Amino acid sequence: MATLEDPAGRRAVNLFQDSRYEYLYPPTGEGIYCVGNAAECDHLTYDGTAVRIPWAGAPGPDELSRIRSLQLLPTVAQLARGSLPTFLPRLPAVRSVSMPSGLLPRLDVGNAPPGLAMLMVVDKADAPAPRTKIELDAVLPDLRGLMFLAPAAKPNLMDFVDPLPSALEFLHLEANGRLATLEQLRALERLRHLELVRVRAFDVFDHIRSPLRVLEIGGARQGFPIERLATVASLRSVRLNGVYTEIDCAIFRDLPELVELDVLNCNRVGNVEALLDCPKLTSVRLLNCKRPFDTRTRAMFRDRGFARLDIDFA
Repeated sequence: MATLEDPAGRRAVNLFQDSRYEYLYPPTGEGIYCVGNAAECDHLTYDGTAVRIPWAGAPGPDELSRIRSLQLLPTVAQLARGSLPTFLPRLPAVRSVSMPSGLLPRLDVGNAPPGLAMLMVVDKADAPAPRTKIELDAVLPDLRGLMFLAPAAKPNLMDFVDPLPSALEFLHLEANGRLATLEQLRALERLRHLELVRVRAFDVFDHIRSPLRVLEIGGARQGFPIERLATVASLRSVRLNGVYTEIDCAIFRDLPELVELDVLNCNRVGNVEALLDCPKLTSVRLLNCKRPFDTRTRAMFRDRGFARLDIDFA
């Protein structure tokens, strides 16, 4: 991913997106494949981004080593039958796989892609949830990144993955305010990028033991202890999205390594001038935050010379 530069020619900061790209996004160019019916794969194949393989089909022998990213997109009926493509263990170069949670219990050491680094579990509202749990540590020992996306009413990732893989460096988790989910974070000592959404008012900071570089907090209710952010002193990039407790920007002065701050859809942001005291902060974005800047503070921020400053619609 190219890093943008500001008009003065200084190198701009985009730590959050760069980190996501490293762990999460499929590679560009050749090697992106999807498995499913034409209708299921249309959003990937319409512009030639991906090559489609029918659900009952298989890649040719010369294609096996080309597949670097794979999305499994079964219909509800195909998902109910619960079978995985038989060619998965013969993909030596695959880096990331996306699948619905209903297929997870079918993964085992014998049919999983070797060396898989990133797994995305993506559920639709009508997708059946697994009835059994899977130990991903045993099945995917090289897994570095795990992302779970599902409607709010769907089961939690921890309902069918227990424990979380201990070697994870990237995790996107819909906590749904469940303490048992948060407690598993304690064992993830290698975690560097954490995205927690629907955290409600739970003190997630009690459960973070790793030296995180990137943290996103989303869906936090009144009473969420945002002031305890300073307990994760290693943070370089922070994103707050939909945090409904009061945010006194003085808390960011206690993050000595903070380089990038995104605050989105937060209605109670105050004391923004305290951000000017953060010595390493070079990237600031506030969007839809009930206008925390007045004319004076807006001018102060523009005079500071941030590499990236996006506050016009704060």
